[in-house]
Amino acid sequence: MDWMEHYRQRRQDAAKALGLLRSGTRIFLGSGCGEPRHLVRSLAEHAAKLADVEVIHVLSVAHDDYTDSRYAASFRPKKFFVAAGGRQAVQEGRADYVPLYLSDVPRLMREGRLTIDAALVQVAPPNEHGFVSLGVAVDVVSEAMQCARVVIAQVNPRMPCTHGDTFVHVSELDAIVEYDEPLIPFSTPEPDQVQRKVAQHVAKLIKDGSTIHCGLGRLPQAVLAELFDKKDLGVHTDVLTDAYVDLVEAGIITGEKKTYYPKKIVASYCLGGERLFSFVHNNPRVEMYPVRLTNDVANIAKNERMVTVHEAVEVDLTGQVCSDSVGGRVYAGLGGMVDFLRGAAQSVDGLSVVVLTSLRHDGQSRIRPTLSEGAGVGVTRAGVRTIVTEYGVAYLHGLSLSERAMALIDIAHPNHRDELLTAARELGLITSSQIQAPLFTGVYPEQYERLMTLKDGSQVLIRPVKPTDERLVQEFFYSMSDREVYYRFLHTIKAFPRKDMQRMVNVDYHREMPVVAVSGKLGQEEVAGVARYILGHEDQPEVDFAVKEGFQGKGLGRAMMGTLVEIAKGRGFTGLNAYVMPDNQASLRILYSLGYAVTGLVSQGVIEMTIHFDQPVSEPSVKLSYDLGGHGPEREEPLAAL
Repeated sequence: MDWMEHYRQRRQDAAKALGLLRSGTRIFLGSGCGEPRHLVRSLAEHAAKLADVEVIHVLSVAHDDYTDSRYAASFRPKKFFVAAGGRQAVQEGRADYVPLYLSDVPRLMREGRLTIDAALVQVAPPNEHGFVSLGVAVDVVSEAMQCARVVIAQVNPRMPCTHGDTFVHVSELDAIVEYDEPLIPFSTPEPDQVQRKVAQHVAKLIKDGSTIHCGLGRLPQAVLAELFDKKDLGVHTDVLTDAYVDLVEAGIITGEKKTYYPKKIVASYCLGGERLFSFVHNNPRVEMYPVRLTNDVANIAKNERMVTVHEAVEVDLTGQVCSDSVGGRVYAGLGGMVDFLRGAAQSVDGLSVVVLTSLRHDGQSRIRPTLSEGAGVGVTRAGVRTIVTEYGVAYLHGLSLSERAMALIDIAHPNHRDELLTAARELGLITSSQIQAPLFTGVYPEQYERLMTLKDGSQVLIRPVKPTDERLVQEFFYSMSDREVYYRFLHTIKAFPRKDMQRMVNVDYHREMPVVAVSGKLGQEEVAGVARYILGHEDQPEVDFAVKEGFQGKGLGRAMMGTLVEIAKGRGFTGLNAYVMPDNQASLRILYSLGYAVTGLVSQGVIEMTIHFDQPVSEPSVKLSYDLGGHGPEREEPLAAL
């Protein structure tokens, strides 16, 4: 029998096709935007003929009649991910939620631990060879069809024909129901200002040539909207959304640097609207595969520079992440979160990120001493690497519990930092002597961050110091030679104890402004230089700076000082004071070359210098006076005079 004859013989209306279903069995429904809506509506109409049917639905984005309480004797829904369409039913106890990684579902079916009696799916019309396409929902549909006793397919001309592992021959379909209707649309609400701020922090971490995956949720999708300054991004994802199309059309997503399925956009299912459906239709650039491929940790890791972003409900001070529930009420699911976090962590130069806003809608902190009662741990302490809120980035991988607590408190909302610090002490995560930056005045001034290219072409980030820089700054000072320490502090220092480092990094940014020059990748940073101004007894700030030996002679000292000058001028100061040893020629040249007049007093082997912002100069020069026990003569001195 040729395929066209098979198609004609299997073609029937929905009522007849659903007559193949039996009570007490388990049926599978196609996912997301690929849900066969006509068949699902007909299923509710067929309810009186069925009893105790378990309905497996991986992802439901629309409210389905069969989940209503009036059908409780006929159908028992079971969800692997609780999206908007099934949330109320689960929370009211009319549907079950199975906490399971998405990548585990196919194996559950293949091994017979989740038997499927019937699969209700939606497909595109057959091509000239008799193959239909699973279109926008491949995920676990092919496994469900292979395992099912009966396959009922809604053939919809509006279903896109997609490339990849999406084709099924009509001979594998037991019943064919032709029905033309729009696919279920799905949209993510526009992010608010706070959510955009979170997304902007994440975007700074993403490098050109990365392969990206952004999970469901407003925050991960907001990250995609912040990537228009990137180049040659690739895509390896389970879910493809409208936001990716914008980046493709802007020439940002090219896949040129992609190392697994180069130049291809790899996905498993689509959630979006007509624009997305049109984009994937017959597009050889897009390849759709089952989650057994897209969510396989080893496959994800084959993408170098793999970046994955997922949204959390809350995080505790040790790094445990809850992503599927609000307290004991299930809100979402695990989906592909852990699959992609693990895969990106194993990728060369990979980045795994968990995002959340610092506050809930009721003003409570999402960063908590411990997770809320009933909250599930979606990602363990060992599984999380990077946490981002609107207040910054906390890289947790390799940190101790005390270091994690301080890093997370640093990106919590300022209104809650004191109580989190107190709770961390009570939990034994930190010592009673731990210092914290002053409330509000200790909020990190992100606007002063500067990415600088040095003379040798390397780049450093010059930014205000953070409380989490304590160990990095301590290591910096211990790396300095005795002579460099003497130049920096004007006396000999042999130790840099933790309590002193805490005072240096937990600061009132209104009164002092320490900046560090940071080199290296996230989690592997080193401090290349430290500069600071601090208000003394007078209104004029006093400045000092030091550069690590391997970074000297590359323009870093001048770049840091230039940053401090810019900050000080912006805050209304008229100049800076500095104390420098006469034989510290490198520091003197930097201070002279900032473009402002310099005056100084040479006294007891130290030059007390003042840089005058109201006196710009084109050539470096200095007017010195000498303390000779009285008033010494003033005279202009060239640089070489000292």
